[in-house]
Amino acid sequence: MREAAALAAAGLLAAVQAARLTSAARAVAAPAPAPAPVGELAGVTVLVPVRSGDPLLPATLAASAATLAPARVLLLADEDDPAGVAAAEAARAAGPHVAVRRCPPPPAGVNPKVHKLAAVAPDAGPRVLLLDDDTVLPPGGLARLAGELDGADLVTGVPVYREQGGLWSRLVAAFVNGSALPTYLPMARTGPPVTVNGMVLLTRQDALAAVGGLAAVADATCDDYALALAYRAHGLRIVQSAQPVHLTTTVTGLPAYARLLRRWLLFGGEVLRRDASPRLLVLVVLPAVLPGLAAALAAWSGSRRARAATGAVLLGSAVGTRALRRRVGREGTGVLGVLLEPVAALLLPLHGLTAALGPRRVVWRGRSVRVGVGGAAAGPGGGRR
Repeated sequence: MREAAALAAAGLLAAVQAARLTSAARAVAAPAPAPAPVGELAGVTVLVPVRSGDPLLPATLAASAATLAPARVLLLADEDDPAGVAAAEAARAAGPHVAVRRCPPPPAGVNPKVHKLAAVAPDAGPRVLLLDDDTVLPPGGLARLAGELDGADLVTGVPVYREQGGLWSRLVAAFVNGSALPTYLPMARTGPPVTVNGMVLLTRQDALAAVGGLAAVADATCDDYALALAYRAHGLRIVQSAQPVHLTTTVTGLPAYARLLRRWLLFGGEVLRRDASPRLLVLVVLPAVLPGLAAALAAWSGSRRARAATGAVLLGSAVGTRALRRRVGREGTGVLGVLLEPVAALLLPLHGLTAALGPRRVVWRGRSVRVGVGGAAAGPGGGRR
């Protein structure tokens, strides 16, 4: 009986993961609008909020700025962050299309990232790209996003972490790489996107103005979800593209890893609290819970066959996501990354538990903030479209 339950859980996990990977692969293979001509990209303004703390910041900013020409790039650094200002100034060497803006500290209760973006976005021009400082669009990525914007009000991409650094950095990469593509792309194939990936999004200035600008989400910690709520409330169209963006983050140890995952899951919890639906439960919650449940049942059963089946499904899922990343971004994952994906999946319920039971305050960008979406859900339809 125990073995049967463990094998059934492994079989369900295999079916769910196969369905998600198949759906994601079809999204990647689907025809996309033609990339925008290079000449049109000069009308795009890229806003990058900069905050120091990661030793990779100078190299990431330089690489990002180099791939974005001829778009205008504004690096928004904090006046009270000399290391961030220095990294931004060094990135100006990428070309005359790059400029640095120094920004004052935010008022109390205002999202520090959005504070900088909201101050300059209204003057940014007809199309605005918001890009995090740990994120690089690969060559041609901006043109592909701009091509998709012709039929939308906002276009967002999907994160792919580069394997680098120590174990904890690689474990974070394994978590994102094992879940992003099989989650965001199938969700977009089954209905309108619920949220956006805030590390990269391209929008039109008129659409941004229609929701009240970025100032409308200045009191939200979950600014990406808050912005999605605002666009949905105003009947604007969000497109989830298969365009990858490459991220690099240095995680120095177990405490930093645990804080980062807890913050991400608190943010994800906001989406679940406000937008729970059958597709969210099937495509997001179930895949998050099943690996730990299947592993626990396999251990409880005492059956070698059940343990082998569960291990094979977890490893097979990691191999599948590796193949999907190679298709979408021409980048694969090393052996260690494939092996760490099952580990990250098994740890996910623990992180979810700490997020659910702990306080709703987190340290983010050097400041203690309370997790929430502020008043972003207000508007026609209440943001539930």
